Amino acid sequence: MQSKTFNVYNQESQAVQDAYAMLTANIHLSGNERRYKTLAMTSCKPKAGKTSIAISLAITMAGSGWKVLLVDGDMRKPSAGKRLGDDSLLGLSDYLTGQSQLEEVLCKTNIPNLTYIYSGVSGHNPIGLLCTAHFEEMMHITREQYDFVIFDTPALSTVVDASLVASKVDATLLVVEIGRTSIDSIKPAKEQLEKVNANILGVVLNKVKKNEYRKHFGAYDYFRDSGKFVRKSRSLSGASK
Repeated sequence: MQSKTFNVYNQESQAVQDAYAMLTANIHLSGNERRYKTLAMTSCKPKAGKTSIAISLAITMAGSGWKVLLVDGDMRKPSAGKRLGDDSLLGLSDYLTGQSQLEEVLCKTNIPNLTYIYSGVSGHNPIGLLCTAHFEEMMHITREQYDFVIFDTPALSTVVDASLVASKVDATLLVVEIGRTSIDSIKPAKEQLEKVNANILGVVLNKVKKNEYRKHFGAYDYFRDSGKFVRKSRSLSGASK
């Protein structure tokens, strides 16, 4: 395992932390008898915030005591454009090409219970790599070693990589930027996932403004109790920011 750690961030506000906690609970409970362990995170278009959602969800799950693996599944985007990118590290592409063992591409983070796999050096054929026996092997091994494996994948409107990953994981979450992602873009994304028999677990609403929070999620009131804020809310299925 690589020794470098990442300064991954945590959510700043209590409301955001609560949203991710509820999202974690919903994922945990959604599988019924067969718990969802492998998840794909994607979006209709780029810049919807799916990577931030994937990181924060992984942190929240790890904070709940789950052993979590976060995988950067975007092997096309240059390292300089990534939140957690580092071109000095071995990553997913190195493993899928057979140049490295799985243990060699794993990376510790400064978050207890959270392990990360960098995407690796770009320039390979991501579609071909995702169709290899190495990827099937990785899915099998990580399913046994981790409670949750989260794949951060490219947007559906750009390449088919996300669809390939979605076809192999237990469930897929579609990140939607509220106010900017249209129904016209959600429909083809849904159809694209359905064509590969992906299990669409649900939609995560991102970038919800504070003054819009009540409108979309119902009552969310704070009451002071012994000097501390106590939250009272309805069930929440989206992540706010």
